[in-house]
Amino acid sequence: MKSTNYTRLVTLVICLIVLSSTAAFAQTGAGKSYVSTDTIVVVGERETKIPTVNTIATKLPVALRQTPASVGVVTSALIENQGAIVVGDALRNVSGVNSQTGFGVFDYFMIRGFESVTSGLVLTDGAAEPEITFYNLYNVDRVEVLKGPGAFLYGANPLSGTVNLVRKQPIFRNFLHVGSSYGRFDSYRSTADFGLADAGGRVAFRLNALWQDSKSFRDDKDNENISVNPALTWRLNEKTSLTANFEHVKSKYKPDTGLPLFNNQVPDVPRTQSYQLPSDISNQKILRARLDFETRFSERFTLRNKFYYTDLDWQSNGTLLLGAFPSPFGTVVVRALNALDDRQKLAGNQLEAILHFNTGGVRHQILAGFEVNRLGDKFTLDVVQQLSPISLDNPVETATSVTPSPFMKTDARSITYAPYALNQIAFSEKLQATLGGRFDAIDYEDTRTLFLQGFPVPASANRSYEKFSPMLGMVYSPTANLSFYANTGKAFGPPSTLVVGNVEAEESTQYEVGAKTQFYNGKLHATVAAYHLKKNNLTISSSSSLAFLAGKQKSRGLELELMAEPVRQWQTFVAYAFTEPELTEFIDQIDGAPTVQIDRSGNVPAFAPKHILNVWTNKTFGNRLGLGLGGRYLSEQFIDEDNAYKIDDIFTLDAMLYYQIGNWRWSLNVKNLTDTEYETRGFSLFYSASVLPGSPRAIYGQMEFRL
Repeated sequence: MKSTNYTRLVTLVICLIVLSSTAAFAQTGAGKSYVSTDTIVVVGERETKIPTVNTIATKLPVALRQTPASVGVVTSALIENQGAIVVGDALRNVSGVNSQTGFGVFDYFMIRGFESVTSGLVLTDGAAEPEITFYNLYNVDRVEVLKGPGAFLYGANPLSGTVNLVRKQPIFRNFLHVGSSYGRFDSYRSTADFGLADAGGRVAFRLNALWQDSKSFRDDKDNENISVNPALTWRLNEKTSLTANFEHVKSKYKPDTGLPLFNNQVPDVPRTQSYQLPSDISNQKILRARLDFETRFSERFTLRNKFYYTDLDWQSNGTLLLGAFPSPFGTVVVRALNALDDRQKLAGNQLEAILHFNTGGVRHQILAGFEVNRLGDKFTLDVVQQLSPISLDNPVETATSVTPSPFMKTDARSITYAPYALNQIAFSEKLQATLGGRFDAIDYEDTRTLFLQGFPVPASANRSYEKFSPMLGMVYSPTANLSFYANTGKAFGPPSTLVVGNVEAEESTQYEVGAKTQFYNGKLHATVAAYHLKKNNLTISSSSSLAFLAGKQKSRGLELELMAEPVRQWQTFVAYAFTEPELTEFIDQIDGAPTVQIDRSGNVPAFAPKHILNVWTNKTFGNRLGLGLGGRYLSEQFIDEDNAYKIDDIFTLDAMLYYQIGNWRWSLNVKNLTDTEYETRGFSLFYSASVLPGSPRAIYGQMEFRL
């Protein structure tokens, strides 16, 4: 049955490609130029670009149609119209991505059936982030997503996808943009974007700032965020520039593990009910620093250097729900507690040279670089394996004072040396190739103490990895409006600092083909992609996180993205993905007496629905009034590899309305317009244990001023 469905979808893709080819030839004709330009669409009084260029696939600006990979780009205008707050909101516009949250305190997403914590990589301005957090969009110009292995440029961890947050940089003009919003659940949010430039065009300064204070429809789940991001660009001369960028983030969130499952069902209790300790908290302080230097020696040779530093201080206490069970005192919720004190510091440098030259009639654009970085991770993890149970129907907290027991204490460091190179080869206007690779030499060591039954046990580790990650892509453009592409690549991901002992690095391999086209003078852009992605040495932890097994996972699927301006000031975005992921080898190991192993091979990975569809359309009337409407559909999805509990399919609607007069704009965003009840994700420890309810209907009003 699965093969039949897949064959039908492959047939559909072939039909779409043939139709695209026919239309493209009809518009262009043979023998004409195959170079196209970007499309600019005016929405209200703001320029909104239907994205046609990306930088994530090659680290250089390249037209999406000439990129031999599936890349999603979400612009700041789309982010603003949808009222997106964190990166997970923006990622919903990218095909093949299922965005959620991790315990309500960090962005968590699936790309092509693989989860982001061990298989994805998040970058800010091209530099890696050391740990998961909420990435707020207050200072983001666009979000770029490279689907598939990205180690050929970015090194370890992007086994299934790379997300780059391109932040707002200084520009050489004066401006001011401030906004403030209020919405349901006492949600307050204010942003500021301020720029200054000198009259000579030598120095430009930009400041982005955020203040956020809001509650949730769930009990005792308030959050706060204060962020500031100043940046300065100095043009030393016509060919040389220096940009310094500094960001400070201070956030406070309440973790949320949702509602416990009872008899593998969501119990009939208020969806607002929390069964967690009042002392649960997730506090983060983040410092980000970037220093970018670039000098152009000639039209053919450019040298640039990026120094980056990120410091994360994370204090977290989180109650885990293990499910609800009958007892002599009625149905009770069984709980555990994790307490984490984590400090991570990542410092590194990227030195890159860009060279343009010809060999006969063949054009080359080469990027050659060398990256070195050091990641320090010092943390303590304390646990309470079983808190006092609490009543399911009438919860009264009795565990008012809880002292977790030591479980793990680690002081780790990892040093990476990595040369990399990429060559974009243009054999002609019709045929291009991209060949790239990176060699990572990683030295990891830690000083670790485990606490087994209260007794400290030294368990230090030394691991080293030497991995080469290649990538090969081809693009064939028979006309200016149509291109076919194919790529293959590999990536790897060393185990995290939580892993004890010597464990092989996880590895992924992908094969992908697709077509990209545009119609009606660039008013309609379409991308169709088919891929097969597999992952080996999948790290599987036991219930105690002390023993590890290796498994395998694969995913194949089809993706479709459409971006259109059918008439002036009316934009539509469509993203659809069909995904068939499978755990080809997966053994759950549960510690006990004796140790229990359960074969999950053949099951579906968690949070990997077969179908995801996202549609958004917005129209502006007379440059003043704007309307927007969007829908999102996710088919059924499991919450754990045991495939015991399945979240029903979900369809939600969002809407937007704004009115603009001069420099002022008033807008309303309605989330979950139909007030649909649904679950977003689930959690497990030994088995499927709890689910997190989705938010009901909520309305947010915003006032903005631009100068």
